[in-house]
Amino acid sequence: MDYIKLIIVGNLIRDAEIKQAQNGGSKYADFTVAASRSGDEKTFYPVRAFGKLGESCDMLKKGDHVLVEGEFEVSSYEDENGGKRMSYRVVADTFRKL
Repeated sequence: MDYIKLIIVGNLIRDAEIKQAQNGGSKYADFTVAASRSGDEKTFYPVRAFGKLGESCDMLKKGDHVLVEGEFEVSSYEDENGGKRMSYRVVADTFRKL
């Protein structure tokens, strides 16, 4: 079995958004971390945290310096014009405010 774990240290670009699953399931949080690659160049990582971890993200605010550990998730979908698109995000295992 192959597995990739990412560790990202950076700043939130907006407050974390807590959402409820459509079918009334558990809550989750979405947020984006900007991390410097070299100099002023930034990479933006969309992050999703599920369950109790997601609920605890309500304390994350724009500008917070965080460390996020998680798995890289890639998915494909079809856009409104029938074109194939790819999306990616980090599914968080843990996070920590620094």
